[in-house]
Amino acid sequence: MTNDRRKQLDAQLKELALAAQRYTDLTKGKRIALTRLMNAIWQSGKLVRPYKGQFQLLYEDIYDEAVQNLFFYLCQNNNINRYDPERGEVMTWVNMLLTKRFFPEAIPKVIGKENEINLESSHWETIPSFQPISLFEQVRECIESDPELIFCKEHIKGHPEANFQAIAQRRCSGISWKDISAEWGIKITSLNTFYQRCLKKFADKLQEYLYI
Repeated sequence: MTNDRRKQLDAQLKELALAAQRYTDLTKGKRIALTRLMNAIWQSGKLVRPYKGQFQLLYEDIYDEAVQNLFFYLCQNNNINRYDPERGEVMTWVNMLLTKRFFPEAIPKVIGKENEINLESSHWETIPSFQPISLFEQVRECIESDPELIFCKEHIKGHPEANFQAIAQRRCSGISWKDISAEWGIKITSLNTFYQRCLKKFADKLQEYLYI
């Protein structure tokens, strides 16, 4: 990425973050602003991949867990207000959270506490837990209500119980891929691949719900 493109990206993300900060409550405007910010962060390709080369075949599962929890945190009520433009760029803040908090927290969820390793501690890890109303809860409500019965019908071949609705409900409740895999006897990679495919497939439906 060229310096000009990087500057443009930093300016875009900062504008989106500040736009989201202008709202005190999780209104329609704030949901839209947060959705645009999350999309821009994801599509930027600038999310770091901490500790790459470790954890062997489980790395992608740990990383997916960490990124989802990072986005969950960023979309919760007023957590975006913790971003301070005077201290640095949005991606610097986001990547610090991913590296110092959410990736380490994802490790025991995926590989088990007996294999947990100690990583460098940071003041970023002292950020308080979530507030009760979040953008993800809006998505969760949409998936659970499933008015068109499309989420419950989309399932892993041969496993009707492992449908998109059931998987999403478990993930939104904080249940790890490891536990979901054990519950249904389905490989983590199969679950995750199916889940990511469904998120892309139903993205327009979910965004329509958020923008109502």
